[in-house]
Amino acid sequence: MTCIIHITDLHFWNIVYNPFYLCNKRILGNLNLILRRHRYVHKERAQSFLQVLSEIQPDGILIGGDLTTTATREEFQQAANFLDQVSARCPAIYLLPGNHDYYTFESCRKHRFEHYCGKHAPISVDPVLSMLPGDISLIRIPTVRPNLITSRGFISEEQLTKVKKLLERKGPNPTLALAHYPVLSRTAHYHSGYDRRLGGASALRGILGHSGHPILYLAGHVHVFTHTMDPTYNNITHITTSALFYDKQKRRGGFTEIKVDAGTMRIFPWSYQDGWIRGVESHPAAEVPC
Repeated sequence: MTCIIHITDLHFWNIVYNPFYLCNKRILGNLNLILRRHRYVHKERAQSFLQVLSEIQPDGILIGGDLTTTATREEFQQAANFLDQVSARCPAIYLLPGNHDYYTFESCRKHRFEHYCGKHAPISVDPVLSMLPGDISLIRIPTVRPNLITSRGFISEEQLTKVKKLLERKGPNPTLALAHYPVLSRTAHYHSGYDRRLGGASALRGILGHSGHPILYLAGHVHVFTHTMDPTYNNITHITTSALFYDKQKRRGGFTEIKVDAGTMRIFPWSYQDGWIRGVESHPAAEVPC
């Protein structure tokens, strides 16, 4: 049996006081951080999560992006230190950036995510096919780029073509797809407005749906755990994982544990409730067509 852990939306944060670094979109994110977000992201829970990780002893860690809040050097250093400790417990790390890791054009231009996080896994602007322990295929799908104001995702025609070719190449073994953005903009538990959803989601979803492969699509961004059968393509199951250190109203922080045995995947959501608690096995909910 293979155990895979999916974490996302860690949002390590650092309040910026130097006005020189606020002459871009960061001024909006920094204001939000001061007024609200710093109360919701409990990065002090990192050590207790690492202890649980040592107990689980997973075969692989999938990290779906948003390691930072406004993509500052200080935040990336916190993220890099955390990744070092994760790697000491499970060297098989597979990651990609979220929209907050490409928060400004400056951070993207300076390749800050790649500089601080790239040593743990190859990072590419192209979709990448990897083999996980247990003969599991993983396709990492980049879906982020910097924006002036919005948090809208993006996938190019060229990237879509490469996803299709990777799916055509792979064998019949179990398949995970890892991206930051969900391809469903609405489920029973979340709704993403136009400026927060993935541009090109329907095209990507169609490629996955017509591939003929059973696919578990793992995403973050919406900060809530959901487990959904695709309403159109019966070969796709969608999971969004909770923000790891979050705690806001009814949206508790958490991560997702995936057990794979003989091609069968079992899903266990974890949440933080005065300590890390493993939930009962999750089964996908049906969704109305969207």
